[in-house]
Amino acid sequence: MVLDIFRKNITSREEEQQRQKNAAILDLALLQRSKIHIQFDQSLTNLSGVTATLLALNTNGLVLELGGISNIKDRFIGQPLTCFFKIVEREDRHREIFYNFQSTILRVRNLPDKPPQIAVSFPASLQGAQRRKSLRMKPDLQQFTHIALWKYDSGGGFDIAKPTFGHGHFKSNQAGIENLSAGGVRISLRKALLKEQNLEPQKGNRFILFATFSETIVKLRREYWLICKINNIQRDPVSGDVVLGLEFIANGVRQPETGKVEWSKIEDNVIDDLAQRIYQWHVNLYRTKGISG
Repeated sequence: MVLDIFRKNITSREEEQQRQKNAAILDLALLQRSKIHIQFDQSLTNLSGVTATLLALNTNGLVLELGGISNIKDRFIGQPLTCFFKIVEREDRHREIFYNFQSTILRVRNLPDKPPQIAVSFPASLQGAQRRKSLRMKPDLQQFTHIALWKYDSGGGFDIAKPTFGHGHFKSNQAGIENLSAGGVRISLRKALLKEQNLEPQKGNRFILFATFSETIVKLRREYWLICKINNIQRDPVSGDVVLGLEFIANGVRQPETGKVEWSKIEDNVIDDLAQRIYQWHVNLYRTKGISG
């Protein structure tokens, strides 16, 4: 039995109740054979591209069968990892729910002619919206047909023909997309571009972001209008380049009748359909590496 690699662990009543709630979600992942994407601590290992299938669970831990590697060393015992997965809530119009959890590797098992297995500690918590927000990808510029940002004017006016950072700036590497999530984006900007635009970014400054995606995904928008604000700034003391961490705070949809953008506050700091697109990128990345979906 795969569960024999666990050590027994006595928990308090409160902990047991929390584990039962988490177990109900994980049971769905088990039944739906959800693919689990594993992210190891990058300060400890460069190993990436590892996926897993949940084989068994009890209140002490989970047994995962690994994909993408042929064996796993004992040195991974005790190491932390983060697991990402999704389930389909079938009673709610097949709505996809994304989760992550953090855990620790308790045991490793390498079997002849079979994928390796690991036992990991039972997660103390499963996070939903946080998973969607935290899954970040560094997209290729070719995944966009257009991207531009305008410095936000509280008066609401801006010249659509004159973005502060336009698509051409991204194509010429004067600006870059470091990563994109359902909750924000990190943009790198060259010193020369900042000087050209006479811009000194400050925390709290806001921008309007417009982006269109090249790939059509059923039921997902290809066009996005977003208002975002600077949450953090990283300045390179040598080059003078900066990286801006921008949080999405408002979501805009262009109305077909008038062409005007109608804005709404972003709930839970997550844009659901953008989360689904990024998750699809994440899955496709593994497929391009030869790992089946």
